[in-house]
Amino acid sequence: MDDLRTSRGKQPIEPVFEAGMQASPQIQAVLPDLSESQYQQVQRQMQGFIVVREAMIVVRPSVDYFKSLARKQGTKADRAFFDIYQRTEPDGNGPFPAYIKQQTDESGCTRFDGKLMVPLYRGWLTFRTTYPDAYASEAQGEIDSLETELLSGICTCEDAGKTAEGLQAFIIAFPDLPITPKIRDRIVRIRSGKSSFRFNCHS
Repeated sequence: MDDLRTSRGKQPIEPVFEAGMQASPQIQAVLPDLSESQYQQVQRQMQGFIVVREAMIVVRPSVDYFKSLARKQGTKADRAFFDIYQRTEPDGNGPFPAYIKQQTDESGCTRFDGKLMVPLYRGWLTFRTTYPDAYASEAQGEIDSLETELLSGICTCEDAGKTAEGLQAFIIAFPDLPITPKIRDRIVRIRSGKSSFRFNCHS
């Protein structure tokens, strides 16, 4: 990160970001056992990452940091990635993506809101199509996470009607996806009163 920040001209940010992402799980695992001085040292060394061990233990990218860095020094792929990444994984939502409303330190309910999920999903598809070789694992991981909630998330922040409306907006936007028939089945079960959803859910 030091080398990247002191370099001149445009350079890809992805290698530095990937290195931080690969280190994060191991750092998060040992974070509670570090002395205070070691903890502060790790915070200094993990530039661009949020490192905390208070109410919750988190090591995750600061998207605002990386988006700013991408604007100054990154490539087009970097700027496009951190634009959609910031919308999906905002710094202000704890360890959760934008479509999860935080309720406790470790859990929340899913916002099955078409105005939220449809643009996020489309943004990731557009990124993967435009830059197929850039940030491939992160981009596919975000698509997979969205699909997991759409197909199997049951703790919904909304009532039955709004949950069904959100899912309906998604299948209207993406009628030909392989997951669309399964989402349509979920809507049918909601409207027939036979779904496994927990509406107005408190996780």
